[in-house]
Amino acid sequence: MGSDDIFAAGRDIVWSASGGVFAGSVDWNGKASITSFPHTECLVVVTGRLVLHSGGSTFHLTSGDSVVVGRGEDITAEAEKGTRWIFCATTAATSSTQGVVAIDRDVTLAPSPPPPAQFVEGDTPQCRLFRAFSDETAGFRAGVWATTPHIRLSRPHPVHELMYILEGQVDVTDGDGTLTSVGPGDAIFVGRGTVNRLSIQGNLKKIFVIAEG
Repeated sequence: MGSDDIFAAGRDIVWSASGGVFAGSVDWNGKASITSFPHTECLVVVTGRLVLHSGGSTFHLTSGDSVVVGRGEDITAEAEKGTRWIFCATTAATSSTQGVVAIDRDVTLAPSPPPPAQFVEGDTPQCRLFRAFSDETAGFRAGVWATTPHIRLSRPHPVHELMYILEGQVDVTDGDGTLTSVGPGDAIFVGRGTVNRLSIQGNLKKIFVIAEG
């Protein structure tokens, strides 16, 4: 992800695509500073404690906490031993500097459109959304999304998406029939064009990161 990546020593990139989209995890501890963060990155802390200083603000992040660090930001990062987070990032050019944006998992959500009717089995779900970060130039968005139970029939996924489950359970069936079940504290990444079917058990709430690439 470039020579200026201050987390490079602990970064494990498990997926990448043309257009500069990356996803994976970071195991990192210590302290580092950079005057211009080289990419836009959304991260969700899994274990440990990460502290970010930027623009006069300090963000204390523990398990389940999430932020977006905008490209070009001046940040200082500190992490204790055993700190790990998952991430989705883009190296694409941005429309503007938006700083470091916290994603509040308990934020009030507004109604949002459900999946297209032709892909829903049974009753139309009730969906809600809060978009915490959006950069349309980079095609990068992040926030919180929730839905009532439903089955979304197989289709190619329209975007690259990292999902961190806060509440509920979802069974994801790939085009080859492979079933993956995820629940609270689990994360899953789905690349654009990947054919999958979703069966959402109970009310679902997730942190989402979307990259169009």
